[in-house]
Amino acid sequence: MKTLDRNHFVAKKIGKLNGEVVVDLGCRDKILKEYLIGAFTYFGVDFNPNIKNAEFINHNLENGLPKELEKIDIITAIDVLEHINNIHFILEECFNKAEKMIVIALPNIAYYKFRFNFLINGKISNKYTFHETTVVDRHRWLTTHYNNIKFINKNVKPDWQIIQYNFIAHRKKISFFYFIEKFLSNFFPQLFVYENIFIIKKK
Repeated sequence: MKTLDRNHFVAKKIGKLNGEVVVDLGCRDKILKEYLIGAFTYFGVDFNPNIKNAEFINHNLENGLPKELEKIDIITAIDVLEHINNIHFILEECFNKAEKMIVIALPNIAYYKFRFNFLINGKISNKYTFHETTVVDRHRWLTTHYNNIKFINKNVKPDWQIIQYNFIAHRKKISFFYFIEKFLSNFFPQLFVYENIFIIKKK
C-alpha cells in the first residue's frame, strides 16, 4: 500500500471537481493543485511578495481573506491556522465565504516524534524556535490532537457537517511503520496521530 502525503490525501477526500472555485490558503508551492482532479479554478493565497503569478494572491491572512475573491466554493487551510494570531477571525471569514466546503488540517504537536525531538534536542521544530530576529513564518499555537477536535467542534457553524480524519505520517520508503502507527493511533491518538484533517461540508 502506498501512503499518501497530506495534500494528496486532502485532494482525494475533496473528490472530482466540477467547475468549483478552490482557494488554497497558505498554498506555498501550490502542491495541492497538482493533486486536484476534474474541472476547477484555483487560487493560491500566501504571504510572499516575490511570487508573480495569475493564480497566486500575495496576502497576509491576519487581515482576513483577500477582498478580491468574491465567489468561493471550497477553501483549504492545510497547516495554516496555527500560523495565524487572529485564528477565530479568519475561520469566521471562511464560513462566511465558502459555499460548499472548508478543509482544515492541524498538526498534532503531541505526536511522539515531536516529543522525542524536544527531549533529545530541546526543540519541537523550527517553527517554535525562539529566534534572535523577527521571523514571520512561525507557529502561534501549540496544536494537539484533542484540542484540535475541541476547537473545530466549538467553532463550526451548525449548518455545516464535520468529517474528521486522523492522518498518519506519510512514509515514502518504509511503510511498515505507517501500519504500526495507524494501529496504535486507535488506542493512543494523542501520541500516534500526526495530523487532524477536517472536511467540513455545507449541509
